[in-house]
Amino acid sequence: MRQPELGKKIAELRKAKGLTQEELVGKCNLTVRTLQRIESGVVTPRSYTLKVLFATLDYNTYDFSQSDSEKRVFPFFKAITEQFYESVSDIFNLKTNRMKKISILSATAITLSIGLFLLCSKSNAQKPDLNKFTESKGRGIIYLFPRGLSVHISNTKDTADYKIGKYLIQENKYNIFLNKKFAGRVFEGDTVVLNKGKITIRKSYWEFHSSPDNGIVYFIPGNLKMNYSHRTDTNNMIVGDFRIKEYNNKIFLNGVYMGIANKNDTVILKNGSIIIR
Repeated sequence: MRQPELGKKIAELRKAKGLTQEELVGKCNLTVRTLQRIESGVVTPRSYTLKVLFATLDYNTYDFSQSDSEKRVFPFFKAITEQFYESVSDIFNLKTNRMKKISILSATAITLSIGLFLLCSKSNAQKPDLNKFTESKGRGIIYLFPRGLSVHISNTKDTADYKIGKYLIQENKYNIFLNKKFAGRVFEGDTVVLNKGKITIRKSYWEFHSSPDNGIVYFIPGNLKMNYSHRTDTNNMIVGDFRIKEYNNKIFLNGVYMGIANKNDTVILKNGSIIIR
């Protein structure tokens, strides 16, 4: 039996049973819209849908013969698949409920577009592609360079030269230069980052001036807190568990004399000891 005769037959059987369309779909787990389209001959129901309809209507003369592969399909999964297919087909049929369906399709398209945009934005986000490359020989400075650039390194007693692609980084007496221009000052444990043609220095120490008059600069490990007090000729610093005292340019660590620091010298607290440069 083909459409539209099939639809007419289902309608006749439904009416003979005294069922409304709403009552029939309630027994068959279908939508009213699907049943309306079947009875009007617009769509041809699949074999499983027909089986459910005819079984509900006590009509047993229809040939429900199926192939072996169809018989192996789990009935519940097949029913869900058919309902999904029919629901999607109904949404794209703009002959009925046109504005409502256009709104649903528009909202779906906008949601998918936003999701794709966010996914692409995240994947294309410009993050520095850096690789831990080397340590300045004997000076404890770490350098991070972009991957994929050619590298040539030369170390002398006072200077380290890094030719990274078209960039020249030079380290001389803890001063950093990029293409001959001063870029900053570094100390042991600091990291020099070359990214997008610019130098960034990540400090492992923080800089402190005990007094503007004497010009001595202190470098304290970044993970330690410091308390500072000043008297007429003495500067006292408590750094973590360490006490640093500066008296007449003499430096003491926990009461032990460490040496003389003059103007423009640097005092570094490193590994529980004092280094004066």
